Amino acid sequence: MSNISGLRDTADYLFEQNRTNEASVIYNEVYRQIWNSIGSIHEGLSDFSKKYLPKKVMTSIEFRNHYTYNVSSTVFYQWFRMDSEQVLNEFIFTLSGHLKCVSYSKNLINNVPKEDVLNEFVLLYTLINYSTDGSWVDQILKYITPKIDHDQIDKARPNLLRVHTEKRLVKMSSQLVNTDWNHLNFLLVDYLINRGDKNTSFFKGMLNSIGKRPSNYSNNYKTHEKYERRGKQEGYEKYERYEKYERYEKYEKYSSSSKSKGFDSKTATDVQKARYYGNLLELKGTISKNEIRKRYLKIVAQYHPDKLESLGVDLRTLAEEKTKDINEAYDWIKNKHNF
Repeated sequence: MSNISGLRDTADYLFEQNRTNEASVIYNEVYRQIWNSIGSIHEGLSDFSKKYLPKKVMTSIEFRNHYTYNVSSTVFYQWFRMDSEQVLNEFIFTLSGHLKCVSYSKNLINNVPKEDVLNEFVLLYTLINYSTDGSWVDQILKYITPKIDHDQIDKARPNLLRVHTEKRLVKMSSQLVNTDWNHLNFLLVDYLINRGDKNTSFFKGMLNSIGKRPSNYSNNYKTHEKYERRGKQEGYEKYERYEKYERYEKYEKYSSSSKSKGFDSKTATDVQKARYYGNLLELKGTISKNEIRKRYLKIVAQYHPDKLESLGVDLRTLAEEKTKDINEAYDWIKNKHNF
C-alpha cells in the first residue's frame, strides 16, 4: 500500500517552491505506481479471458466492459486504499503537475522527449473527458497497452503515430474550451512555444481549436499558480466563496447529529444549508471547486464499508447515515454552484 496522495502533495509543494526537477521525480513515481496498478488490472482481465473465454472475441469484450470497473475498484483499494474516483483524481493532478514542470523548466523541456509529453497530454485529456462516467480505466486501456516486466510497468504509451496523437489533441482540446480545464489547453500551447514549435501545423491547429488566450495570461508558471489559487485568471478554475464558518462554530456545532438539533434539508434556507453542508465537508473561507471535490472524496472514504466491516451493526448504521449526509451535502453544493 502506498500513500500516492501524500506523494503528490509533496510534489505540489516542491513545484510551488520552484524545485521543478525534484517535483518531476515525485510526480513520475506517482505516475509509475498508478500505471503499475492499471497494468495489474489489464493483465488480470487478459489472463482470465485467455483461460476461460478462448476464441470468443465478443464475449471477451463484453466481459471486460462489464467487469473492468469492479476489478479496478478492488485493485485500487488493495494498492492504495482508494476507490476508483480517488485514484482518478490523483492521476489527473499528477499528470497536470508533471506537465507544468516540463513546460516551464528549461532543463526538463529539453530533456523529456516531445513524444512522451504529447502522450501525457493525450492521457490527461482522456481522463478528464471520461471522469464523470466511471469508465476511465476501460477507456485508456482501449488505446494504451501497458507492458509489465517483472511486476513493473515497462511501457504505457498510446498506440498512436505522432500525427494521430496531434490530431487527437486538437480535437480533444476543443472539448475543454468552456470548462474549468481550459487552462490545460494554454499549458500545451505554452509547451510548444517554449520548445520553439510555433510554426508547426499542430501549433496552428491548437490555436484554431481553443481561440484567443486571455489578455492577462502569462506563460510563467508562478503566474499560473497565483491565478489558480485566487481564481482571477480567465479560463482557469473558478472559485466559490463560502462564509467564514469559524464565526459560527463558537455557537453552533454542525455534525452528523445536527438534524436532531433542528436542521431539516426540506425546510432549511440556503444560508442554513451552506453552513451545515459546508461544515460537513470542512469548507472554510475561499475554496476551489476541485478542492471541494478532493475534500468530499477524502471525507466520504473514511466511511467506506470495507473500513467498517469489523464494527458493530449500530456503528455501521451510523456510518451509513453519515455517508448519506455527506453525499447530500456534496450534491447540494454541486447543484448550487454549477459544477
